[in-house]
Amino acid sequence: MGNRDTYRVAIIGAGFIAGTAHIPAYLGLGKRVEIVAVADNREEACIHAAKLFQIPNYYTDPQQMLDECKPDLVSVCTANKTHKQWTIAALRAGAHVLCEKPIALNLQDAREMYEEADKAGRMLIACQNNRMGAIQAVKDLVDSGRLGDIYFAEIENVRRRGVPTWGQFHLAKENGGGPFCDVGVHYVDALMFILGNPKLISVSGKTWTKIANADPNAGKSKTGTNLQYVPRAYDYREFAVEDHAAGSMRFEGDLLVNFKFSWALNLPPVDGYRIAGTEGGLVYNKKAQGDHPIAIYTSMNQYQADTVPDIDIAKPGAVKGVGHDLLIEHIIDVLDGKEECIIKREEVLNVVAVMEAFYLSGKLNREVLFEEISQF
Repeated sequence: MGNRDTYRVAIIGAGFIAGTAHIPAYLGLGKRVEIVAVADNREEACIHAAKLFQIPNYYTDPQQMLDECKPDLVSVCTANKTHKQWTIAALRAGAHVLCEKPIALNLQDAREMYEEADKAGRMLIACQNNRMGAIQAVKDLVDSGRLGDIYFAEIENVRRRGVPTWGQFHLAKENGGGPFCDVGVHYVDALMFILGNPKLISVSGKTWTKIANADPNAGKSKTGTNLQYVPRAYDYREFAVEDHAAGSMRFEGDLLVNFKFSWALNLPPVDGYRIAGTEGGLVYNKKAQGDHPIAIYTSMNQYQADTVPDIDIAKPGAVKGVGHDLLIEHIIDVLDGKEECIIKREEVLNVVAVMEAFYLSGKLNREVLFEEISQF
């Protein structure tokens, strides 16, 4: 690491998240970065991205791109099950890596990826972009001690009908899982970040596939006339992951966390965090009306008191998109030695452990202890 004039960046995977988040975020940094190439196994996708964003080189073979372009930093934006393959390839090619979430679907793969980063002397950063913005304000409030000792929380993102139909999210052989992999990983990561990365004890979870594989209208369309990417054709009959995930997690410190994440569920949409402590509680309702989505619930003497703090960064529109711009700028500052990385290895491994334990719990239909997945 160390300050340099321009970082040469390459993109592996030219789908939705690359075209709408990573590439625009890099371009927004001006001369601090230069996107030198993009690769995707779908030729039409990488050609489209190269032309639209004026990227000088495109490849259908990511390894060839790494060998020929020798980038300083690589964004891995492929399907979940290829994150490990292309992250390790990029690290061995001498690049730092920003890998889309989840970096891996099991603890063993995640540990091996970080071991490769250590061998290469390069950084591996998980793209947990939802930490940027309002979540930092929530963490500040929790760290202040206003809530006392935290012992219970709920995290939830429920779409009544919202299956992502523009990629491979619905294919088990490519993505590994459904909404827990897609959105749940963000909420687990953000909560662990807020609470100081408590150690996982166990997960008890359940997956269902009840609606998305039978309802052709369960999809959340992302098509349009000014596409920033080329979507893969979607067929609901291919749907092979969960459309609803729910359960509980236990952590050290007497902490219990309930969760539910759905792409399709016959209930009203919900989105947010509820955190309860001995001195107060906090609710971050991302679907709240108005400019104040965060509320604190405490007592004053014998009276119950509700406080709605005026937090600019939590207001609608305060953060572009869902934080990729801020995260990628932060990563360049980290590479320049200006900041310490906000996303720590031990935090990422904890989130991966939760994910692995959750899917194993659903498969075995019982609670799964951390020790059951931590050995290899």
